[in-house]
Order: sequence, then C-alpha cells, then structure tokens
Amino acid sequence: MWNFSYVGPSLLVTLVFLAYYFTVPRLRIRCNRTFLLLVVTDLAVLAADVVSSLADEAYASLPRGLLWFWNGLFFVLFLLRAYLFYLMTLDALGFRRQPNPAKRLLGAAVLVVSELFVLSSPFTGAVFYIDDLGYHRGAFYDIIYYCFLFYILLTCFTVFRHRSQVSRYELVSTVAFNAILLAGIVIRFLFPRYLVMGMFCQLAIIVIFLSFENPQIYLSGRNGVFNTNGLRAVLEETIPRRPYRLLALAVKNYTEMRGIYGGEQLDRGMVLVGNYLKTAFPRQQVFYLRSGWFVVLGDGKMDTAAARQTILERFRSSWSSKNVELYLEVSFAAVSSGSGITVADKLLNHLLVSLEQAAQPDFETGAVIELDNLRKMERELDIKRSLERSLEREEVEIYLQPLIEGRSRTLAGAEVLCRIRDSAGNVVPPALFIPLAEKSGHINLLGEQVFEQACRFVRDHDLEAMGLRWLNVNLSPVQCMRTDLSRRYTAILERYAVPPERIHLEITEQSVSDNSMVEQQIEELKARGFLFSLDDYGSGYSNLTRVKRYPFFNIKLDMEVVWDYFRDRDELLPSLVRAFKDMDYSVTAEGIETSAMADVMVDIGCDFLQGYYFAQPLPIDRFVEKYAAPV
Repeated sequence: MWNFSYVGPSLLVTLVFLAYYFTVPRLRIRCNRTFLLLVVTDLAVLAADVVSSLADEAYASLPRGLLWFWNGLFFVLFLLRAYLFYLMTLDALGFRRQPNPAKRLLGAAVLVVSELFVLSSPFTGAVFYIDDLGYHRGAFYDIIYYCFLFYILLTCFTVFRHRSQVSRYELVSTVAFNAILLAGIVIRFLFPRYLVMGMFCQLAIIVIFLSFENPQIYLSGRNGVFNTNGLRAVLEETIPRRPYRLLALAVKNYTEMRGIYGGEQLDRGMVLVGNYLKTAFPRQQVFYLRSGWFVVLGDGKMDTAAARQTILERFRSSWSSKNVELYLEVSFAAVSSGSGITVADKLLNHLLVSLEQAAQPDFETGAVIELDNLRKMERELDIKRSLERSLEREEVEIYLQPLIEGRSRTLAGAEVLCRIRDSAGNVVPPALFIPLAEKSGHINLLGEQVFEQACRFVRDHDLEAMGLRWLNVNLSPVQCMRTDLSRRYTAILERYAVPPERIHLEITEQSVSDNSMVEQQIEELKARGFLFSLDDYGSGYSNLTRVKRYPFFNIKLDMEVVWDYFRDRDELLPSLVRAFKDMDYSVTAEGIETSAMADVMVDIGCDFLQGYYFAQPLPIDRFVEKYAAPV
C-alpha cells in the first residue's frame, strides 16, 4: 500500500505555479520555457504516480496492459523531470548559450539510455515487471536513482567549474535546490511506499522560482513592462540565434518634464506610455530602461520605420493622467541584427549612449539614430576606456613637436602634445580623446599629468644643449574652471624645481571669448610667473580688442589661416602679422609643410614656425635623439 498524504499539497502547489505563470508577463526566453516545461512535467509526474500507484493496488481488476502503460509513463516522466532540473540550471545561469555541447550531449545520452531501460521493461523486466501477483521492481530499478543522482552531480560539477561566471547568490541557490532534490531521492530510496518525492521537487521548484523566475527580476516596478535586466536576457539569447529589430524611444527633456509636471504625474505618464506600447505592438516585447527610455524589440520582419511613425502620431496628442495633461516629445534610436554586434552588453552600452543623445534638448524631435553601423561608437567606447585606463595607471604619453626660429631655422621651443593608447596598443590622436576627456570631466587630471610630464622632461634633460628654450603646454578652458588651478600648477613646478618661464601655456582663441573665469585664471597664473600663447588664432571669432585684454606674448596663427593665404594671397594676413608685431607680440605660423611656405611666413614677419616640414610630433626619446647636441 502506498501513502498518498503528500500528493495533494504537491498538486495544489504545482497548479498555483501554473496559474501564476500564465497571469504574470513573462519574457520569451528559453529559461522561462524550460521552467514551464519543468512545472508541467512535475504535474504530470505527480498525476502518473498517483494513477499508477492506485492501478497497482487494484491490479487484479485491471487489464495488464493498462498497468504496463501507467507504470511506464510514470518512470519515463520521472527521468525526464530529473533531466529538466539539469537543463533549468544551464538555462538559468546562461550555460546553454555557451559553445560547449559535450556536457549537454552527455546529459541527453544518459536520459536516452535510462529511458530505453524503462521502455524495454515490458520485454526484459529491467526496471519493473508485472505478473499475476501485480507490480514488482526489476533488476535495474535503481537506475532511476542513479539517473537523478547523476544529474545532481553533473549540475554541481558544472556550476563549481564555472563558478567565476556566476554570482554568489546564484551559486547558493543552485546548490540549495540540488540539495533538496538529493534529500528527496534519499528519502524515496529509504521509504519507497511514501509518495513524497513530489514534495521535494516542489520545494526545489520554489527555490528556482524565487531565485531565477521571480517576475520582479525582469519587470519595471513603475509601469509593468520589462526592465533593463529583461532586455539584456532577451538580447543574450536573441543576438546569436535569430534576426531581430529594435526601436528605442527617449522622452526628451525628461528631467525638465519632472520639474514641470511633478514626479508622480510623470510616473503615471510613463505607465500610460508603457501600456500604449504593449497594446500597439502586441507581437513585440516592450521594455522600460530608465528616465523615459523605452525599447520595442521585434523579429527581423518588424517595420521600425512604420513603428516610429505610429509612435510619433500618438505623441502628437496629450497623455491624460488624472487631472493633468502631459505633453511629451520623443526621439529614437534603431538597430537590427545587421549591426554586427554579437555581445548583448555591448549593444546595450551603445543603445544607452544613443538614447542619452536622443533625449537632449538640441536633438531634433522625432529624429532617429541608426545604430546599424556601430564601429564608430565602438571606437568611441574603446577610446573612453583607454583614456580612463591611461589616467588611472598614469600611462599618458607626451610627444614633442618642435617650434623653429624663423630666421636661423634652429630649434627654439616645442609644443607638448599628449597621446594615449587604445586596447590594441595603437596611439590615439588627441582630436579623438580630448573632447571625450572634456565631456567626462577627465580633462583636469589629464592636463595635470601632461603638465607634470613636461616639468619632468625639463628637469631630466639638458635643454640648453638642444637649443630648447621653453615648452608649450596646452590649457583647456575646462581646466580654467578650477579655482585652484594656479596653485596646483605652481606646486608641480616647485616639485620639479622648474622656473615658470620654461613652461608656456597655450590657450585657444575660443577659450577667451568673453569668459570671465578664464580671464581670472590667466591673471592668477601670470602673477605666478607663467607666460601665455594664444593658440589657433583665426579659427574662431578673431577680435584684437579681446586679445589685448589678456597677457599673451605670442600669437599662433591657425594652420587653416596659413594655408588659406597660400591658396589666395592678399594683404590681410601680412597686415595682421604687422599689427601683432607693432603690439609687441611674437608670431608663430602653424601648418608649415614646405620650405617655400617657411620662407614666405618669415618674409611677412613670423618669428617662429611649426609644421610637418620640420617634424611631426615625436616621442620624447626620438625628440632627444634628433635634437641632442653631438657628443
């Protein structure tokens, strides 16, 4: 006789899980499908266990073929359930996405062999047999225990071998539900007449649900759509397997809208937007990332242009939230499987960068950023990481480009130019990383490290032997926003015992355009002995009156101004140079590429020359080798 005391509660718990599964939104990912299959199989095992046990008790009044069927079905489902627990672990931890089929093939092979033993039982009596006295265990009955134990051990081995890829929480959860399954197998082995295994499987399913299947993991608390974790999970499974198209929208000026409408009202508005997107695109999956950023993810046939137009039409009307009418504007970002991105996190990074740009006030409403060609964005992200790494490790390099005295054609000074290296070890030009440094706030640390390296160069080398009188170091306008700039630079000079006249600071023309903070910082630095050169004159709104307000001793003509003079010579540039000379400025001509250009610039009055004709920016060792006095 079998004890059915534990079957009823187990059946009820399984039915609750099924009901809850179909009433809560679920991601269309393999992990959820495996969980559903596991719960359904567990329900079928419980039902088959009860029916087969009752049939075995009433064997004398039932056809023998029916006994074979129900007992065989139970054992087939019992083994399948063990295999599904193993697959559930692989899917929950993302191991089935990895290109390592050996363990999966081994797991499937054990299931097939075990099932063959069960299916052969009517002919061999391997697992069970039925005779005139009813149901009996076969010689290989314990294979059901060995099979279950094998999957538990294989799961633990797989998790511990790849434990660096899982979190401590995932590790503990996996060990916990497998320990519960092990306990269930042991108790069933010791008390085979008690139908108790289902209860332990239910406990294991509860642990799996709370750890990996809880809808709160993937649902946004504000508007009931899927969140960033959900999008990452779907992309990790979608990107390598099938075509997709993604349309993201950003509510413009989100922070300002919260100030206008209030946080509570705007949150209600985001709920309305999320509900609208789910209704308008029922075949697609909708996600809410943050700050008014939504994503609609569909298959490769999704018409993103039509979807964008549909959304724009809706946003032309207000969003009613109780007594408030919300008027919102959106812009878009779009990407498809043709982008070439194969890593979900990388795609998410690009998407977030694009949405941040699309949400800016100056970005055109309704416009779309196409991410299908992401090489430029990948390059920017690589440069940003390289910049951060170089600053953290103090690996910023300085190159020197000579400033040549016009008449004698001898070395007079050198401009200090900074360089970093990307992840492949290649030199990154400053035009690519300086804007990123200014935008991210890293320019202050970058400027200090370059200035310190310039001071170290002055200290460690015999400048007189090279004929080098000074170094020019660029000063960003963002650096001038620091009120302690002069104090910090003076401290670096004192640390290396370098006179301030050895380091000239270059400031671009755009930096001094009616900026009182820059003017104040220049005055403080001048008071500490620094000399200043105005860089790139002619590249902005040239204004001699503004230039006269600042204590410059040298004016550097922008290379475009120089090149334009050689394309169409007139008296403007020579007159300008004469005016600077009359005002006691020295003049440097940038962009000199030929001997003839050098001669003409000297003839119109330029004191110093800089350009590729003399040398490109050189690493320190090559610069010293080129200009060091012969021994």
